[in-house]
Amino acid sequence: MDTTAKPGRPPNPQLKQQREGEILTAAALLFAEKGFADADLQELAQRLGVGKGTLYRYFPTKQELFLATVRNEVQRLTTTLETMVPRDARPIEQMSLVIEAYLRFFQTNPQVVELMVLERSHFKHRGSTYFDLQGDESCARWDGLVDVLIGLGILRELPFEQIRNVVGDLVYGTMFSNYMSGRPADPAQQARDIMDVIYLGLLTPMGRSEWRSLNSVPTTEADALSEENWIANSETNSETSTD
Repeated sequence: MDTTAKPGRPPNPQLKQQREGEILTAAALLFAEKGFADADLQELAQRLGVGKGTLYRYFPTKQELFLATVRNEVQRLTTTLETMVPRDARPIEQMSLVIEAYLRFFQTNPQVVELMVLERSHFKHRGSTYFDLQGDESCARWDGLVDVLIGLGILRELPFEQIRNVVGDLVYGTMFSNYMSGRPADPAQQARDIMDVIYLGLLTPMGRSEWRSLNSVPTTEADALSEENWIANSETNSETSTD
């Protein structure tokens, strides 16, 4: 007697979860390739080797399938970031590693970028699944990392939201620029470049002093000492080159 499980009728929760995952993975590729409007669920069923009715048992409507697909891909992103960044790495290194993992995820999963664009295009009435992550438990580790770096004196004591929004927007923009331009990019090098600008900045101590004076930004004791030392070294180097 043939005891092989039928494709559309998982006999246990584990197989049901596996089948759902297979549907979502295949749906991500189909929606990214065809778009939301032109994606044909009959084609999806054929790719999976199941009947169309099987899809509707898991996801009653095309919209529900699409939104579940986006949620699944975003969850894969958060899982990847957690997995790829060792918790025993130095905090300053973890910041760089999570940016690299983020850029690498989208480089190897370009369909996720398409899904994000499609969600915004077809479901403007609802919030973005990606941006719903802010405040989610899956982001707690990275939010805590900022507090740790501030506590260690590595990051300046800026408002948490300012740090998260500026760094997040920078990395998010880099990801989209990579995809839209089609340019080849090395995630590891891009992460180093981003962190070089974030950690070391663009301005010299003298430049920071001028920026503060223009914007009425208070100068900390450490900043003032750094700027005084930089100016003194610059004057010494100038005298040496003149001699």
